[in-house]
Amino acid sequence: MTGIRPEDAGIASALLNAAQQIGVALDIAALFTISVTTKESRVPDALTALHQARSARDTGTVATISQAIVDGYTTALSSGAFVLTAAALIVTLLVTARPHPSDSTTQPDPSMAPREQ
Repeated sequence: MTGIRPEDAGIASALLNAAQQIGVALDIAALFTISVTTKESRVPDALTALHQARSARDTGTVATISQAIVDGYTTALSSGAFVLTAAALIVTLLVTARPHPSDSTTQPDPSMAPREQ
Protein backbone atom coordinates (compact mmCIF):
# COMPACT_ATOMS: atom_id res chain seq x y z
CA MET A 1 0.00 0.00 0.00
CA THR A 2 1.45 3.31 -1.00
CA GLY A 3 0.58 6.71 0.36
CA ILE A 4 -0.19 5.39 3.85
CA ARG A 5 1.47 7.08 6.79
CA PRO A 6 3.31 4.64 9.06
CA GLU A 7 1.02 5.43 12.00
CA ASP A 8 -2.01 4.52 9.83
CA ALA A 9 -0.60 1.21 8.57
CA GLY A 10 -2.52 -0.92 11.09
CA ILE A 11 -5.93 0.52 10.27
CA ALA A 12 -5.18 0.41 6.54
CA SER A 13 -4.29 -3.27 6.83
CA ALA A 14 -7.47 -4.00 8.80
CA LEU A 15 -9.56 -2.16 6.21
CA LEU A 16 -7.94 -4.11 3.38
CA ASN A 17 -8.56 -7.44 5.16
CA ALA A 18 -12.20 -6.55 5.86
CA ALA A 19 -12.73 -5.57 2.23
CA GLN A 20 -11.24 -8.87 1.08
CA GLN A 21 -13.48 -10.86 3.43
CA ILE A 22 -16.60 -9.02 2.24
CA GLY A 23 -15.56 -9.60 -1.38
CA VAL A 24 -15.12 -13.33 -0.80
CA ALA A 25 -18.53 -13.59 0.89
CA LEU A 26 -20.23 -11.77 -2.00
CA ASP A 27 -18.40 -13.92 -4.57
CA ILE A 28 -19.47 -17.15 -2.87
CA ALA A 29 -23.06 -15.92 -2.71
CA ALA A 30 -23.01 -15.00 -6.42
CA LEU A 31 -21.51 -18.36 -7.46
CA PHE A 32 -24.00 -20.27 -5.31
CA THR A 33 -26.87 -18.31 -6.89
CA ILE A 34 -25.60 -19.09 -10.39
CA SER A 35 -25.25 -22.78 -9.52
CA VAL A 36 -28.72 -23.10 -7.99
CA THR A 37 -30.39 -21.09 -10.77
CA THR A 38 -28.81 -23.29 -13.44
CA LYS A 39 -29.78 -26.49 -11.60
CA GLU A 40 -33.34 -25.32 -10.99
CA SER A 41 -33.78 -24.29 -14.63
CA ARG A 42 -32.92 -27.82 -15.72
CA VAL A 43 -34.76 -29.75 -12.98
CA PRO A 44 -37.11 -27.80 -10.69
CA ASP A 45 -36.85 -28.85 -7.03
CA ALA A 46 -33.94 -31.10 -7.96
CA LEU A 47 -32.84 -32.16 -4.47
CA THR A 48 -36.30 -33.36 -3.46
CA ALA A 49 -36.67 -35.15 -6.79
CA LEU A 50 -33.22 -36.71 -6.33
CA HIS A 51 -34.16 -38.01 -2.88
CA GLN A 52 -37.42 -39.48 -4.21
CA ALA A 53 -35.69 -41.04 -7.22
CA ARG A 54 -33.08 -42.67 -4.99
CA SER A 55 -35.77 -44.01 -2.69
CA ALA A 56 -37.58 -45.46 -5.71
CA ARG A 57 -34.27 -46.76 -7.13
CA ASP A 58 -34.95 -44.93 -10.41
CA THR A 59 -31.44 -44.78 -11.87
CA GLY A 60 -32.45 -42.85 -14.98
CA THR A 61 -33.95 -39.98 -12.99
CA VAL A 62 -31.02 -40.02 -10.56
CA ALA A 63 -28.61 -39.68 -13.49
CA THR A 64 -30.63 -36.82 -15.03
CA ILE A 65 -30.83 -34.90 -11.76
CA SER A 66 -27.19 -35.54 -10.95
CA GLN A 67 -26.22 -34.16 -14.36
CA ALA A 68 -28.32 -31.03 -13.69
CA ILE A 69 -26.47 -30.51 -10.41
CA VAL A 70 -23.11 -30.97 -12.12
CA ASP A 71 -24.19 -28.51 -14.85
CA GLY A 72 -24.98 -25.98 -12.13
CA TYR A 73 -21.52 -26.36 -10.60
CA THR A 74 -19.88 -26.20 -14.03
CA THR A 75 -21.72 -23.00 -14.95
CA ALA A 76 -20.85 -21.36 -11.62
CA LEU A 77 -17.18 -22.31 -11.79
CA SER A 78 -16.93 -21.23 -15.43
CA SER A 79 -18.50 -17.88 -14.51
CA GLY A 80 -16.02 -17.48 -11.67
CA ALA A 81 -13.10 -18.29 -13.97
CA PHE A 82 -14.32 -15.72 -16.49
CA VAL A 83 -14.63 -13.01 -13.83
CA LEU A 84 -11.20 -13.86 -12.43
CA THR A 85 -9.65 -13.69 -15.91
CA ALA A 86 -11.34 -10.34 -16.61
CA ALA A 87 -10.14 -8.97 -13.26
CA ALA A 88 -6.57 -10.11 -13.96
CA LEU A 89 -6.68 -8.44 -17.35
CA ILE A 90 -7.99 -5.18 -15.85
CA VAL A 91 -5.32 -5.21 -13.15
CA THR A 92 -2.59 -5.92 -15.68
CA LEU A 93 -3.67 -3.07 -17.94
CA LEU A 94 -4.68 -0.40 -15.45
CA VAL A 95 -2.70 -0.81 -12.25
CA THR A 96 0.82 0.56 -12.28
CA ALA A 97 3.15 0.56 -9.31
CA ARG A 98 4.97 3.85 -9.29
CA PRO A 99 6.50 5.52 -6.27
CA HIS A 100 4.33 8.26 -4.85
CA PRO A 101 6.04 11.67 -5.22
CA SER A 102 5.88 12.26 -1.48
CA ASP A 103 7.68 8.94 -0.83
CA SER A 104 10.98 10.23 -2.21
CA THR A 105 10.89 13.40 -0.12
CA THR A 106 10.04 11.69 3.16
CA GLN A 107 12.96 11.56 5.55
CA PRO A 108 13.66 8.18 7.11
CA ASP A 109 12.76 7.80 10.77
CA PRO A 110 16.05 7.59 12.72
CA SER A 111 14.47 5.31 15.32
CA MET A 112 13.88 2.70 12.61
CA ALA A 113 17.55 2.56 11.55
CA PRO A 114 19.45 -0.66 12.30
CA ARG A 115 21.42 -0.52 15.53
CA GLU A 116 25.15 -0.87 15.51
CA GLN A 117 26.55 -3.56 17.75
